[in-house]
Order: sequence, then C-alpha cells, then structure tokens
Amino acid sequence: MMKNDRRHVPAGSGIPFEDGDDRGRVLVSGGDTGGRYSLMEYVVAARPASDSDAPPAYGPHRHDDIEETFLVRSGRLSFLLDQAVIEIGPGDFVRVPPGVRHGFANLSEGAVELLVSFHPGGFEELFVRHRSDQSPPPAPLGFVEEEVRRFNSAFEDHPEVRGG
Repeated sequence: MMKNDRRHVPAGSGIPFEDGDDRGRVLVSGGDTGGRYSLMEYVVAARPASDSDAPPAYGPHRHDDIEETFLVRSGRLSFLLDQAVIEIGPGDFVRVPPGVRHGFANLSEGAVELLVSFHPGGFEELFVRHRSDQSPPPAPLGFVEEEVRRFNSAFEDHPEVRGG
C-alpha cells in the first residue's frame, strides 16, 4: 500500500473493500506506520444458523507471524479462540497472539461491526488486493494462498494450501 499521512481518517474515507458478503475499510495501513501495525473496520454480514445439524463455519486458522485484535463495536459474534467458543458483543475485545487458533461466525440476525488490528501491519493489504468487488474477481483461494505464504498461516478448511 502507498504510504499516506493518515493521522485523521474522516468517516466514510479510508480504503474500502468487499469480502464476499462482508465489507470494510482500511483506516491505517502498515505502509502508514512503517509496518508496526494496521487498523481496519470490518463488517461481518449476518449468517444465521441453518436448520441443519452442521456446525457453524468458524473458518479456523492461525497466523504464526502476526498478532490480531478484535474490538466489537456493535452486534454479537461467536468467536473461536483455541478450542473454546466465546460469545462477544459491543465493547468486548479479543487478542489473538501469533500461532493461536481462531475464527468467528456471525450467527445473529444482524451485521457485526468490528475494529481489527494486525501487528505487524501488512496483512490488511490482502483484503484490498483480493477484494471481491473488483473485475475480474480474484482467484478463489488467492487470499488464502497469499496469507499462507506471506504470514505463515494455516487453514483447517484448506489443508491443501501450504506455505513454501
């Protein structure tokens, strides 16, 4: 990302992206902070539990090279942290150190608004580069493949994607 002077980011500005049904905007990129951290708003669309017996799709994964934090601004989220599932809501904060298994599912009837940070920065670039609102659309596993390669991540839902 380009280095900008993002000491003030007015409402509605930043770098917008869509991630399937979810959307967000990068408020401060790793390029803005010399790689120290990045911060983005992320809105997780409602995905109420179905009537089937299938477990919620948390998308369990881990990043060995970054720490991630989540602050819930509105809504309720079911959050997988290690082996435990916790319910988090407005004002709740979750810190995910490097190497910790995590994921989340919005099983509610409404969107969940989050502030998400990455330490060090750079991970936010993937949301912009692989955004689903571009033409042509990105490769189906492009985000996951780049994440595994650049941030030493692993995805339980995609064991075929390995770092190189």
